Amino acid sequence: MTALSKIQRQAAAVCLAVISFFLLSSFQVFAADKKTIGVIMTGDIPYYSKMHKAFTARLSKEGYGDAQVLLQRPYPDQVSWSNAARKLIAVDVDIIVTYGASVTLAAINERTSIPIVYAGVYNPDAIGITGKNTTGSISKVPTSSLIRYLKGITNISNLGVLYSDIEKESIRQAKDLEDISKDMGFTIVKINIRRAEDVRKIKAAGKLDALFLTCSASVNMSLNAILEIARAGKLPTASSMKGENNSGVVITLSASPEEQGELAAERVVKILRGAHPNALPPASGKNIELIFNLKENMEMGFKIPMGLVTEATKIIQ
Repeated sequence: MTALSKIQRQAAAVCLAVISFFLLSSFQVFAADKKTIGVIMTGDIPYYSKMHKAFTARLSKEGYGDAQVLLQRPYPDQVSWSNAARKLIAVDVDIIVTYGASVTLAAINERTSIPIVYAGVYNPDAIGITGKNTTGSISKVPTSSLIRYLKGITNISNLGVLYSDIEKESIRQAKDLEDISKDMGFTIVKINIRRAEDVRKIKAAGKLDALFLTCSASVNMSLNAILEIARAGKLPTASSMKGENNSGVVITLSASPEEQGELAAERVVKILRGAHPNALPPASGKNIELIFNLKENMEMGFKIPMGLVTEATKIIQ
């Protein structure tokens, strides 16, 4: 072997080592940059499912399609919500995303330094969803307008309000309805729904003219059973959470779940790029949907107010 060829082989070996080093370094940097996002959504509620689909789609659009998303679906109770938050904290996710007020409060109560981004929260300030490490999107809609639409299809003396006494936001919404009832001249009958079997309380509540479904996770997870009772008793229903297209709720006035998911994704992306949650004020959804289930309304034999038909963004026939 000539001295020249030996030098060439040594040079080639050095070049290979340098290339390998840079390839390995690049891989390690890429691995370090890959983000992990923890998401908590109670059960299998269509409103949150639509939100999550829009959230992940927006992440991909912003270049974070390779982020690892760890999804937790706890049962609607305090222990399950807290355990879901603790699991995500234990694996040290980069951000915790929460759909709905109860899971958001559970994450905040763990006092983690991990940023929390919420979506689909009706009135965060009223129930203590604040903090330097927290931001998100607000889904509040004018409840008085929803009641006005409901009164347009039937006379209401007694309104059954389905809520959960372990969900602060549901309690708050029931309180708002109590205030509205005094101005509009009807009585509310609060019915506490913590679990599926509690829907039987609707039948035992006495004479009701309509049902209002609050933003409670327990209530919305029992939707099919509630609608079965409503149909049998010819009770029109109203909700502030958009469900499936054929859910059977007569009137829905809801912040768009798709917009809520996108707003949450926008904040997550900004935080991943260096922004502090405290510098990102919560955003109120601008896309409000008024859905009138004309088919369900006609089958129950109620009035068809032309004002509702005109103002509805969607009519189910």
